[in-house]
Amino acid sequence: MYSPKEVSARQTRKDWLAKRQAHLEQEDPRMPVLEAQGILGPIIGDERNLWPVSEWNNPLVVSVPASAPVDMGFGDTITFFLDDVELDTIVLNTPDDLRYSIAANLINSGKPYEVWYQHGSWLGNTMPSIPFVLDVDYQAPNRNQTGAPAVLPDDVASGGLTLEYLDTHPFLEITVPRSSDILAGDTVTISWVPVVARSFRQDFTPITSKVVTVVEVISGVDPVVSIDSALIKGLVQGKIGIYYRYIDRTGNLGQFSPATVLQVDLTPAPDGLQAPRVFLAEGDGIDRADAQLGVEVEIPEPIYDNPQPDDQIEVIWEGTPVPAVPLDTLPMYIPIDWPTLSANGALDKRSFKVSYNVVRGALSKPSPDLDVTVDFTVAGPAPDPSTPGPINSALPAIVVKSRESSPVDNVLGNADKGLDATAQLASNPFAVGDTLRLYWGDLRPHVAEFEIIAQGTAIQFVIPWEVIERGGYNDRLPVYYSTWNEVNEQESEHIAVDVRIVDITGLPEVGFPDRFLPPAGPTPVPIINCCSLPWNGIKIDIPFDPTNMEVGDEVMIEWQAYEDRVGTSPIDSTYHEFDPITLSPVNEMVGIPFVIPYANLVEPIITVGSGRVTYTLKKANGQRGEHSTLTIITRVAGTGLCSELFPGVCNAFVGDGSGSTI
Repeated sequence: MYSPKEVSARQTRKDWLAKRQAHLEQEDPRMPVLEAQGILGPIIGDERNLWPVSEWNNPLVVSVPASAPVDMGFGDTITFFLDDVELDTIVLNTPDDLRYSIAANLINSGKPYEVWYQHGSWLGNTMPSIPFVLDVDYQAPNRNQTGAPAVLPDDVASGGLTLEYLDTHPFLEITVPRSSDILAGDTVTISWVPVVARSFRQDFTPITSKVVTVVEVISGVDPVVSIDSALIKGLVQGKIGIYYRYIDRTGNLGQFSPATVLQVDLTPAPDGLQAPRVFLAEGDGIDRADAQLGVEVEIPEPIYDNPQPDDQIEVIWEGTPVPAVPLDTLPMYIPIDWPTLSANGALDKRSFKVSYNVVRGALSKPSPDLDVTVDFTVAGPAPDPSTPGPINSALPAIVVKSRESSPVDNVLGNADKGLDATAQLASNPFAVGDTLRLYWGDLRPHVAEFEIIAQGTAIQFVIPWEVIERGGYNDRLPVYYSTWNEVNEQESEHIAVDVRIVDITGLPEVGFPDRFLPPAGPTPVPIINCCSLPWNGIKIDIPFDPTNMEVGDEVMIEWQAYEDRVGTSPIDSTYHEFDPITLSPVNEMVGIPFVIPYANLVEPIITVGSGRVTYTLKKANGQRGEHSTLTIITRVAGTGLCSELFPGVCNAFVGDGSGSTI
């Protein structure tokens, strides 16, 4: 138990605490806060009283509220203060004395100001008012720094803004990066400015705005400004810069953001696109021969709906965009180069999709897909991936062998004439089942084939003599082999084979200017008769053959007389080989005229026989060609033989060069 003294002390302390609490709980005796005109009052998320930009040049008018307990006409006074500076003391006589104008130049710092008054009663008591805190904010939003560009919806940013988008979305939502000092009540404006050369005429007038809410401030997310799609349909189209700007509640203007460029095209979008066509892909797909020929994507007829003159066509080949080309009359054919064909593999077989886009500015409309298969596999060593071929330098070289006593590879000499030739490979890097094909000159198809039945075995082709003859003479005959896997063929490096053992063929017939010409036309075998005046020598004319002859070649002429008409019974001592004739430019124009002497060579043909003119063409490179022509020779006339003294009667039935005696 407490003693009476302790009880009394405890009670005293309790009473004092109760009295103190009652004093604390009594109402604030200060005068009510001033009222201010033109001030922006507190809102949720921003408790400040703000002096707006629009009022900065005007006096701040404050007044004592009607609730203040003041008496008029008894000597009460009101003293107005700005912070600790006394502005004026007014004796209250009329209600107008409760109002005071603070000059604008007194409020010239960006800070909070306390505006208050002090009431003095006629009985001598004074009491200050509760201060009115006025925030003066001169700081532009985001500390006057330029913010990041606005953000568009992904599909709009990548594909542009289309009529289709606006018809399916009530708003275009623009995400605006937060300012560093964002507060509820800030305003975000959006400007829609055509992207043109910088000009003072650009109009940044906002098309819409949004007031930032306290929820957006607290959530920490970027504000989103929604532009009504119906509004956008009435705005200018083309390349548009989207700008935003923060304006705080005071009215301080932030910097315009950098432009977010948007391609706006509200013309009806392309529609009704046909799937592309790749002609070479039809059937078995695209192989290396197709790639060498040139693969093209066809943009077929009919034209799609809503075309525009500036549309471009962009082919998408296996996911790889091909540079776009301007729209032209359909069908269009767009080539696909080897780097594009082989971008996803130069040695395999695969299937994929091919399509095209109609590109209109930043907008892109895809066509239906086409399934395409390519097969670039090869037999033998892998080729250079940078080209579709046909030549693969990694294939072993081919060599054509010679039988000459001092053999030189890739040269067929006299020892090889009339015989089959062989071609060999130095190594065998091929797989069992691979097929090799040998090509000889211009002969097609291949002239020999070799199937690999065991790895590493020797590879030898046989070229029949008949093939060599058909291939003809050529001092640099192209020869190569190819590999074949039932799909693709790749060629070895081409070699040049010297084939001079094949004679020149197709040389022209020998002409006889003085031959007998009956009314029915030339005889199958030329006839030299009395009216041909053979005692003057038999004139011959070898035509200049521009295909096989050239200036500098040699022509050697031979003559043989025969007792019979068909050239089978030679007359002794009538064979003669004349000196070679070197062809000149004159021969190139007039041919090769020559005369077979009569005495000893023609005269031994007593009655009816024949003679054979053979000429041999010898090229400067050593190749030769030979041609012979038989002529019937007759000197039988009357009861004997015609001669220079008795030539007989001749008419026009002989060549223009013949003589005549009437």
